[in-house]
Amino acid sequence: MFPESPFKTQEEIDLQFDLQNHCWDGAPYIQNFLAQSAWVRENNECKEDIPVGMRDEERIDIFPAREANAPIVVFVHGGWWRLGTRKWFAFCVQGFIELGYAVVASDYTLCPDVTIPDISNATRLAIRWAYQNADTLRGDANKIFVTGHSAGGQQAGMMAVTDWSSYCLPANVIKGSIPMSGLFDMRPFKSSWLQPKLQLTGETVLSESPIFNIPDSAPPILVTLGDDESVEFHRQSEVFVDAWNERGHRAEYYPAPGLDHNTSVLSLMDSNSDLCRVVHKFINSCC
Repeated sequence: MFPESPFKTQEEIDLQFDLQNHCWDGAPYIQNFLAQSAWVRENNECKEDIPVGMRDEERIDIFPAREANAPIVVFVHGGWWRLGTRKWFAFCVQGFIELGYAVVASDYTLCPDVTIPDISNATRLAIRWAYQNADTLRGDANKIFVTGHSAGGQQAGMMAVTDWSSYCLPANVIKGSIPMSGLFDMRPFKSSWLQPKLQLTGETVLSESPIFNIPDSAPPILVTLGDDESVEFHRQSEVFVDAWNERGHRAEYYPAPGLDHNTSVLSLMDSNSDLCRVVHKFINSCC
């Protein structure tokens, strides 16, 4: 139904996706992430470690809006579903806070202790909490948006295709989805260096690929990534946007000029960055 990746061997796939070993030296980025995230928690109103699920890691940190009835942004961190926590990536919410949004930083148990369907369920529980506790966030339950970076981008895509009836939520609980550097077709990962951690099966490759689960009714999406990211990141984003549009849904695409997988997410700290400006415009257009 949808074109497969042109990268077939593990070596080819790993060169596209192995950010840790092929594309960048992770240590300086992680240290920067941690320092900036600590600053964000210290300099904004923040309530930490609120449980939303049965597993200990299924917790959220919340950043209430500065004024009442604000849109709510649920942010899901990346890390290839196997690395990191919301504490590492709190820096990503600073731009949203400055723009006046209430923010929920979601979290999940990492693979291989769980599988990706478990992670998707944890993200849905965070969204349910945001809907049921909008007043605590000084937010508007009718203006919930979801975004995430990398593996979190896959999660943002999955939230856009979720049937919310089983969570006792309105079908349109998500007013817009903003996958950043996301993955929408999980087929290549089954042949990648990540497979021993992800433990993908034929069933989960399909169920956790947003592109194979586009519903008849769906929210608008804004798909973003750094313009300097790998060919496969671009291919997956472009194919997903095309598929969304072909189903009659609204989809926008923004490759951020001059940015790569990591510098793009760092730009979320600055509410005046081009990426925050584009996201802000999209959210306003959906409210």
